[in-house]
Amino acid sequence: MSKIIKWQYDEFFQDRRVKLINILLSEVIFLKTHLKRSELPSEKYYIREALEKLEYLLEILKNNETCLSDADFDKIVNFIYQIFQDIAKKLEK
Repeated sequence: MSKIIKWQYDEFFQDRRVKLINILLSEVIFLKTHLKRSELPSEKYYIREALEKLEYLLEILKNNETCLSDADFDKIVNFIYQIFQDIAKKLEK
């Protein structure tokens, strides 16, 4: 029974590191699709810059097998948020 519950609610039992990897993968895919659609050179530059940061962070998380604390998890989520906030500010100009 516990295996069924774990399978149904896998997101609740997922490791923080795995959650962050999934978040980063989805954000990288999101940015890559927008990179292909963008026509302005400045947009492409800012998106590539953000992609580099996210891909670097993704590689670090993939290569590091240790569990993350709540504080580290929050810091990384805030860092991802800051990357997207920077893109939004730069693209508004």
